[in-house]
Amino acid sequence: MLRLVFCLAVAVWLGAIVCLSFVVAPIAHGEFPTHEARRFLRPLFPRYYRLGTLCGLVALGVVLLGRSSLSDEEVARLAIPVATAMVTSLGGEWIAPKLRELDGEDARFGWLHQISAMLNTTTLAALILAVAGAVMR
Repeated sequence: MLRLVFCLAVAVWLGAIVCLSFVVAPIAHGEFPTHEARRFLRPLFPRYYRLGTLCGLVALGVVLLGRSSLSDEEVARLAIPVATAMVTSLGGEWIAPKLRELDGEDARFGWLHQISAMLNTTTLAALILAVAGAVMR
């Protein structure tokens, strides 16, 4: 049961990243002028980061609850990718308000957006590792 809850938490987080990054944001930028696309996407990011934090806490909580039935290797295989994803997600959450303050023409916007995208990609990769860790026996 704990493995299922872990997988659901990671899968929901992973699905949110894939949906926002590869579906919603590209469609918004493809269909709307840049300023309107940003205005549409801005309110999504706080919810996106809160969902990631919640899913990460649930996944780590499940690992802690099931620690007695897991080897140290299994705990590490499950907890390290989720903890990494949480740290990189928190970095993105820290950058998001700074991006909101800047105009898209500001050079700092491009630089911060690039860092945010790298953090998001790292979160995505860490969650894929977490899924792999959960299905390994």
